[in-house]
Amino acid sequence: MADKLFLELVSPEKLLVSSEVDNVFAVGLCGAFGLYPDHSPFCTELVPCVLTYAIGQETFKVIVSKGFLAVADNKVNVLVEKAVYVKDIDAAKIKAEYDVLSAELAGEIADNDIRREKETALKFCETALNN
Repeated sequence: MADKLFLELVSPEKLLVSSEVDNVFAVGLCGAFGLYPDHSPFCTELVPCVLTYAIGQETFKVIVSKGFLAVADNKVNVLVEKAVYVKDIDAAKIKAEYDVLSAELAGEIADNDIRREKETALKFCETALNN
Protein backbone atom coordinates (compact mmCIF):
# COMPACT_ATOMS: atom_id res chain seq x y z
CA MET A 1 0.00 0.00 0.00
CA ALA A 2 1.44 3.35 -1.08
CA ASP A 3 1.37 6.35 1.22
CA LYS A 4 1.74 9.09 -1.43
CA LEU A 5 0.52 10.08 -4.88
CA PHE A 6 2.78 11.66 -7.47
CA LEU A 7 1.10 14.76 -8.92
CA GLU A 8 2.03 16.49 -12.17
CA LEU A 9 0.03 19.58 -13.07
CA VAL A 10 0.83 21.05 -16.47
CA SER A 11 -0.50 23.99 -18.49
CA PRO A 12 0.79 25.10 -21.90
CA GLU A 13 2.73 27.83 -20.09
CA LYS A 14 4.57 25.70 -17.52
CA LEU A 15 4.84 22.73 -15.21
CA LEU A 16 3.18 23.93 -12.00
CA VAL A 17 3.55 20.83 -9.83
CA SER A 18 5.74 17.75 -10.00
CA SER A 19 5.77 16.35 -6.49
CA GLU A 20 4.68 13.64 -4.11
CA VAL A 21 1.42 14.64 -2.41
CA ASP A 22 -0.92 13.15 0.17
CA ASN A 23 -4.18 13.84 -1.69
CA VAL A 24 -5.79 15.77 -4.54
CA PHE A 25 -9.27 17.31 -4.75
CA ALA A 26 -10.88 18.75 -7.89
CA VAL A 27 -14.15 19.01 -9.85
CA GLY A 28 -14.93 17.06 -13.00
CA LEU A 29 -17.96 16.95 -15.27
CA CYS A 30 -19.73 14.61 -12.83
CA GLY A 31 -18.91 16.59 -9.69
CA ALA A 32 -16.28 16.94 -6.99
CA PHE A 33 -13.90 14.11 -6.13
CA GLY A 34 -10.92 13.31 -3.96
CA LEU A 35 -7.91 11.14 -4.70
CA TYR A 36 -5.80 9.30 -2.16
CA PRO A 37 -2.96 6.79 -2.50
CA ASP A 38 -3.99 3.48 -4.11
CA HIS A 39 -7.00 5.07 -5.82
CA SER A 40 -8.39 2.94 -8.64
CA PRO A 41 -7.59 4.11 -12.19
CA PHE A 42 -9.73 7.09 -13.05
CA CYS A 43 -9.97 9.67 -15.83
CA THR A 44 -12.20 12.73 -16.08
CA GLU A 45 -12.62 16.01 -17.85
CA LEU A 46 -12.07 18.90 -15.44
CA VAL A 47 -14.23 21.99 -15.28
CA PRO A 48 -12.89 25.35 -14.05
CA CYS A 49 -12.37 24.81 -10.33
CA VAL A 50 -10.02 25.04 -7.39
CA LEU A 51 -7.70 22.03 -7.47
CA THR A 52 -6.38 21.39 -3.97
CA TYR A 53 -3.53 19.15 -2.90
CA ALA A 54 -1.75 18.54 0.39
CA ILE A 55 1.84 17.84 1.27
CA GLY A 56 2.00 16.99 4.95
CA GLN A 57 0.16 19.69 6.89
CA GLU A 58 0.38 22.24 4.06
CA THR A 59 -2.48 22.67 1.57
CA PHE A 60 -2.06 24.25 -1.85
CA LYS A 61 -4.85 25.70 -4.02
CA VAL A 62 -4.63 26.16 -7.77
CA ILE A 63 -7.35 27.68 -9.96
CA VAL A 64 -7.54 25.51 -13.08
CA SER A 65 -9.47 25.94 -16.31
CA LYS A 66 -10.92 23.05 -18.24
CA GLY A 67 -8.65 20.13 -18.85
CA PHE A 68 -8.15 16.46 -18.05
CA LEU A 69 -7.09 14.48 -15.01
CA ALA A 70 -6.01 10.84 -14.99
CA VAL A 71 -4.83 8.69 -12.11
CA ALA A 72 -3.23 5.25 -12.30
CA ASP A 73 -0.56 3.50 -10.25
CA ASN A 74 -0.48 6.38 -7.74
CA LYS A 75 0.39 8.93 -10.42
CA VAL A 76 -1.99 11.83 -11.07
CA ASN A 77 -1.57 13.66 -14.37
CA VAL A 78 -3.42 16.95 -14.80
CA LEU A 79 -3.39 18.80 -18.12
CA VAL A 80 -5.21 22.14 -18.17
CA GLU A 81 -5.47 25.12 -20.49
CA LYS A 82 -4.72 27.62 -17.72
CA ALA A 83 -3.68 27.44 -14.08
CA VAL A 84 -2.67 29.87 -11.35
CA TYR A 85 -2.02 29.42 -7.65
CA VAL A 86 -4.64 31.20 -5.55
CA LYS A 87 -1.84 33.06 -3.74
CA ASP A 88 -0.58 34.43 -7.09
CA ILE A 89 -3.89 35.74 -8.45
CA ASP A 90 -3.79 39.28 -9.79
CA ALA A 91 -7.37 40.26 -8.89
CA ALA A 92 -7.33 43.45 -10.98
CA LYS A 93 -6.18 41.59 -14.09
CA ILE A 94 -8.74 38.80 -13.58
CA LYS A 95 -11.52 41.34 -12.95
CA ALA A 96 -10.63 43.20 -16.16
CA GLU A 97 -10.71 39.93 -18.10
CA TYR A 98 -14.04 39.07 -16.45
CA ASP A 99 -15.54 42.43 -17.48
CA VAL A 100 -14.43 42.02 -21.11
CA LEU A 101 -15.80 38.48 -21.30
CA SER A 102 -19.09 39.50 -19.68
CA ALA A 103 -19.56 42.28 -22.20
CA GLU A 104 -18.73 39.99 -25.11
CA LEU A 105 -21.13 37.32 -23.88
CA ALA A 106 -23.89 39.89 -23.43
CA GLY A 107 -23.70 40.50 -27.17
CA GLU A 108 -24.48 38.12 -29.95
CA ILE A 109 -21.89 35.45 -30.73
CA ALA A 110 -22.88 33.42 -33.78
CA ASP A 111 -20.26 30.68 -33.39
CA ASN A 112 -21.29 28.28 -30.60
CA ASP A 113 -17.73 27.00 -30.12
CA ILE A 114 -16.46 30.54 -29.52
CA ARG A 115 -19.35 31.18 -27.11
CA ARG A 116 -18.50 28.02 -25.12
CA GLU A 117 -14.81 28.99 -24.96
CA LYS A 118 -15.70 32.45 -23.65
CA GLU A 119 -18.13 30.94 -21.11
CA THR A 120 -15.38 28.61 -19.87
CA ALA A 121 -12.96 31.53 -19.59
CA LEU A 122 -15.60 33.49 -17.67
CA LYS A 123 -16.07 30.55 -15.27
CA PHE A 124 -12.29 30.48 -14.69
CA CYS A 125 -12.40 34.20 -13.83
CA GLU A 126 -15.36 33.71 -11.49
CA THR A 127 -13.59 30.85 -9.72
CA ALA A 128 -10.41 32.91 -9.36
CA LEU A 129 -12.26 35.96 -8.03
CA ASN A 130 -14.23 33.94 -5.48
CA ASN A 131 -11.21 32.27 -3.87
